[in-house]
Amino acid sequence: MRKQFYVALTLCFIWMFSASCVVAQEKSPVKAVGVAVLSGKLGALTETGSGLIDGTKDVQDNKMIKDREFKLILEDGQYDVPTAVNIFNRVLAAEPKNELLFHMGYMTGVLHAIAEKVKETGIVCFDVTTSTDIFNDQVREKYPNYFSVGIQYGDQAGCLLKYIKTDLHKSAEKPKVAFIYIDGVTGKDPLKKMAQYAKQMDIDLVLIEPVTFETTDFAPTVMKIRSAQADYVILWSWSIGVSTRFIKAARQYVPKTKILGMQYLAWENLHGTLGASFDGVYAISPYPRPSETQNPFVARLLAMANKQQREIKIWDLYVGGYLMSLMSGEAAKRAEQAGDLSRSGARKALEDLKDWDIFGMYEGKSMDFGSHRLPRARILQAHSESKSLKPVTDWFNIEEYLK
Repeated sequence: MRKQFYVALTLCFIWMFSASCVVAQEKSPVKAVGVAVLSGKLGALTETGSGLIDGTKDVQDNKMIKDREFKLILEDGQYDVPTAVNIFNRVLAAEPKNELLFHMGYMTGVLHAIAEKVKETGIVCFDVTTSTDIFNDQVREKYPNYFSVGIQYGDQAGCLLKYIKTDLHKSAEKPKVAFIYIDGVTGKDPLKKMAQYAKQMDIDLVLIEPVTFETTDFAPTVMKIRSAQADYVILWSWSIGVSTRFIKAARQYVPKTKILGMQYLAWENLHGTLGASFDGVYAISPYPRPSETQNPFVARLLAMANKQQREIKIWDLYVGGYLMSLMSGEAAKRAEQAGDLSRSGARKALEDLKDWDIFGMYEGKSMDFGSHRLPRARILQAHSESKSLKPVTDWFNIEEYLK
């Protein structure tokens, strides 16, 4: 009888263990569709895909989501709105409506185009873009499922104006600032809010001038800057070619005018295209730099990039993709811990995210993601000798900095 009891007990244990394994295996994966820029008019920006892949591997390797696979569906959006929207619709139609699904991308135009579908399906969307029209004080009401891994474009311009006013400008006269931007929806995005900040800070915007991706001769643009007698010029460009051609022309024709740029000017590879002309340029950035190897977040990403044998030319694109994957994993982990591993549960987890330091990205400071965008930034300056961008400010809270 005792032998039969132990046999039965053993069989029962084996059955329960097997059943639990089957249940674990049957748990649906958490999926994310990542729309990278692997071809198209901007060229092959491979870091947009590499960051998504390596961030996903980080989530998987460290088992951020208990007993579930984190699966990336990688697609090439070609930096083209119709192409990226078609990808979104195709993947969304193919995936079960009751399962957690994230969308990760790189374009303001796509966010505008899919807004109604996102509202209808509840899918949580991450993006590197930080449109002022979307990521403003009404984002939680109007776009509750949109989250950015950057800083709002209007606030970026405001922070640069603040740095000019408080740190760079020494004259008793008002600072005179020119603003040069790539013509298009994203280029025009910060204009209204920047004008509000300029008025608030008593700064003269003496020139607001659009350029195009195809512009090759920037001499006429730079001559307008000189005619306006601008002390400073802020460049809003996400094209290496545009940034390179403009800065070279500015150094030739207005050498005393200080150059500042929004976050896509904080790219180390511009040292290669500009050489000494890049020296002294200022830029705002939400990310620590690859040269800051003592930063735990940087060390984490560099270790993964080395393991995956990545050649990273544009650090910020790699960081943006990696961050979107990491934050998707963190959202799913917290939603699961709260007992609501759903699209609405993931959204709530992100809005309640107030105690995470993103693996040391802010060097001990935590983040509050309630605004649906990153809360901190620094001003950097290019140093051609070391081919690096070095901080000239500490990490500051953007909302407090702009008061």
